[in-house]
Amino acid sequence: MRGNMAYWIGGTLTALLGVALVRLLAPTLAGAANSLSTVIGYLLVMAGIMVIARATGRKGSQVFLTIEKEAKD
Repeated sequence: MRGNMAYWIGGTLTALLGVALVRLLAPTLAGAANSLSTVIGYLLVMAGIMVIARATGRKGSQVFLTIEKEAKD
């Protein structure tokens, strides 16, 4: 859990930075700067969500469950 905390914090901060860029900064800009900051903001939001998704993912060894049956022969 401790190792995943960095992913959670980093992903959340990245996504919030993207939202702030789109909602706060982009409307104050005009022309190409507005479009560029909007695109960068949306990309930051998606990157933040992907980082958070990485924190919730399982390790490769935990993907499949193996159930062993006891042989009573």
